[in-house]
Amino acid sequence: MPISTTVTCPECDAALVRKPGGRCPSCGADVREHVLRQRHREKRIEQVVAVVSTILVLGVSLFVGGCTIVEGVLAYAVAGAVMWWFAKRTFYEAE
Repeated sequence: MPISTTVTCPECDAALVRKPGGRCPSCGADVREHVLRQRHREKRIEQVVAVVSTILVLGVSLFVGGCTIVEGVLAYAVAGAVMWWFAKRTFYEAE
């Protein structure tokens, strides 16, 4: 699932919904490099989340193979919460 983040202008902090000619529609600053860095960052986050999620699913599947349905659902819920917490802490962008 793609991660959707709002890219903001590095100069005026306006949301970059559209980028006419590589410039911020609010202040006119050149935002081409900034947008490319943000896109690369989002792509990397999606790749890491996909790999870790796959590992978690396989690990949890092997671990809860003999459990009941309730224990299996609980194990997947815990694994999902751990993944969410890990991803949020890893990719938090300090201001």
